Amino acid sequence: MKPELKQKIKAEVKRIIEEIEYEEYKFNRVFHSNVEFQKSYYKFNKIYEKYGKEAYLKYVPYKYKKQELKSLIKEEKYLEIFEHYGIKTLKALEYSAHITNKELHTKSRFLLLFIKIRKLFSSRFISLPQNTILALPEGISSISEVKK
Repeated sequence: MKPELKQKIKAEVKRIIEEIEYEEYKFNRVFHSNVEFQKSYYKFNKIYEKYGKEAYLKYVPYKYKKQELKSLIKEEKYLEIFEHYGIKTLKALEYSAHITNKELHTKSRFLLLFIKIRKLFSSRFISLPQNTILALPEGISSISEVKK
């Protein structure tokens, strides 16, 4: 990617983040609360549409990609997850579901400690709420084979 394009994408992402933070600030100021918007990720779809998947994955902050993943899993749009994030993310989600399932069904404290350490140091584990991870179907990575 050209340096000018990188700077343009970064500036646009920064502008969107500032816009989201300003909206949250105004809302919290009016209602005297401390709320973070959970559907603010949709504003980054402009980046995906304009610059493509690679720029979206590289420049959009993890916080907003995580919000989108949670939403797509709840809505059961696994094909869209594959299109936006690729096979690597689908396999990481499947791994996360497997580890979380093991953690829930383990009765031994030693094995539970081992599983938690494994989760902590694993680069493939995607940290999402437990109920979201358990909502994933078995064999989610096979969606990529169906797409081909």
